[in-house]
Amino acid sequence: MPVFGVTGKLGSGKSTLLKLLSEKGARVYNVDRKIHQYYRDKNSRLYKKVAAVFAKALCKNKEISRKKLGEIVFADRKALSKLEKIVHPAVIKDLKLWAAANRKKRQVYIAEVPLLFEKNLQKFFDGVILVVANRETALHRIQSKFGISRKEAIRRLSLFMPDKAKKKRADFVVENNLTVKHLIREADILWRKIKEM
Repeated sequence: MPVFGVTGKLGSGKSTLLKLLSEKGARVYNVDRKIHQYYRDKNSRLYKKVAAVFAKALCKNKEISRKKLGEIVFADRKALSKLEKIVHPAVIKDLKLWAAANRKKRQVYIAEVPLLFEKNLQKFFDGVILVVANRETALHRIQSKFGISRKEAIRRLSLFMPDKAKKKRADFVVENNLTVKHLIREADILWRKIKEM
């Protein structure tokens, strides 16, 4: 079966779609979850680099606070760039190995990769699923999920390539502006199309 990447801007509903597809039998890989595993492993090289560069993001027990780290890097593009230079090589290496290892298997494999197009990672996949939501819907979801101001939500959303540019490059587009019930129907349609490949 082909290996797919699912992507979309913050607040688009990528994780919800991925959960629905996993319930149908897809084997999933979540890039954000993998990064969080790196942050928790105090013996890893990646943890040590992040802890050294972003000491202000550490809790008293020396764990990396994702909330503090987010506040630092989303307020400063240079800091975000530093973090990406530490984290992205390890993530890309893992993602590439995961895609190659599962390409010949019978199950459907799907990786959630938020910055797939922004980091030119589409080459690792046989197909790309784009989840889109209009700006206001995405902003509302971001504010609710992270407990941040509208201004901060706008700043975080600005890090993503516009949906219009991504639609031209995606193999499947899932609109997610409405209810979860609507997204379930969209997931059903998408699943049938994937299984036909």
